[in-house]
This record gives sequence, structure tokens and C-alpha cells, in this order.
Amino acid sequence: MPSLASIRRRRLLTQRALAEKAGVALSTVYAIENSRRAAPRFEVIRKLAEALDVDPHDVDEFRRAIGDEPHRRTAAAA
Repeated sequence: MPSLASIRRRRLLTQRALAEKAGVALSTVYAIENSRRAAPRFEVIRKLAEALDVDPHDVDEFRRAIGDEPHRRTAAAA
């Protein structure tokens, strides 16, 4: 599964250019690419996936975040 960084590079985008195109902070892109954040919010995933024209399930970091969501919901409901 390709990472966000590898897809971004294949599109010839800098982190700053992707952040601007997606309407998110540069620090958000940096944090996701460098595993500095537990999991991106679904809205951020959607924005970045749309900016890169990819299915969110095809990006390693997004797939992990999507897979983690039911566990967070279950823990919050307990």
C-alpha cells in the first residue's frame, strides 16, 4: 500500500502544495507523513484524498485510520 508521501511525490507536489490544494495546514500533511499524529480525522482524509484524486483506502496512513475508527467509537461508547 503506498504512503501519502509516495503518492504526493508521484503527483510532483510538495507538502505545501498538497496542503494548499486540500485546504489543510502544512503541519497536518507533515504530521501524517511522519507519523506524528495518531490518526487523521475523516474530514482531513477526505480532503487529502480528493486533492490527490485517490481512494482513501489506497493510502496506507488513511487505511489504518479508517480501520481504527470502530475501535475508537467502541471505546468512547463504553
